[in-house]
Amino acid sequence: MTSWINSLFFLALQLCFLSSATANEHDGHPLPTVHVINALPKSSKPMSVSCSSSNIDFGEQTLVNGEVYEWRVSQRKLHYCVAIWERFFASWHAFQPRRDGNHETLFWMVKEDGFFISWDKAKWVKKYRWETE
Repeated sequence: MTSWINSLFFLALQLCFLSSATANEHDGHPLPTVHVINALPKSSKPMSVSCSSSNIDFGEQTLVNGEVYEWRVSQRKLHYCVAIWERFFASWHAFQPRRDGNHETLFWMVKEDGFFISWDKAKWVKKYRWETE
């Protein structure tokens, strides 16, 4: 009987641990989908974008004007992107858990004058600039 109770207690502890890890991972909010929108001039060359987190690489995509690179955040960790366009380059924090964790969708609009963030695709805030050598 004691062995059965110990097994049941051990199983209950495991379930508590798993449910608390899941709660911490998502904090009751679904993790967002990130959209990187190429809003560079129509006549310009395509932009190359690569995004990743510490252990997930979402790959590289080449976007022409109007195209979107998107992925769903799967872990509450910092995600960053690198972009190259003509002679310009940039890297930015595409998802920051504190800043973006309570949103279902996260938009980045990439323009000639920088990188703009929005959570509703209506109000945009400039966060980053292009760099050049």
